[in-house]
Amino acid sequence: MKVLGLVLPALFLLTTPAVAVEYQGQNIDGKVLNAKAYYYATGGVYDVQVRFDKRRAIIYFSDGNQAIIQLHQKVITDSKVIEGFGRLGQYPVNEVFSVGLIPDNEWAGSGLQPSNPLEGLWRITLENL
Repeated sequence: MKVLGLVLPALFLLTTPAVAVEYQGQNIDGKVLNAKAYYYATGGVYDVQVRFDKRRAIIYFSDGNQAIIQLHQKVITDSKVIEGFGRLGQYPVNEVFSVGLIPDNEWAGSGLQPSNPLEGLWRITLENL
């Protein structure tokens, strides 16, 4: 009986569905959507495509580059204001940590660089949704 008490919770954890991004009650994970991305650090607005994957959004730029951001919310209530955090060249491991390369050739000898407090903050606006 003790074995059953250990096995059932383990099975429940294995079969629990992953958290998907929702908009108007529908799962939009995996769909590639046209959007505009605003980067708070520079004020730049980019025509992009975006694909949602659980609590992340992958932003695809027209030049072939991409950025992966951690979303602030899993349920999208306003398709014009979807915010998240992710630095270029970084891959979010979880909600706290990310790994990647620093896209700065002088990083080894210059010490810590002062950073913009808005660096990494993005706003996505979905089009035609």
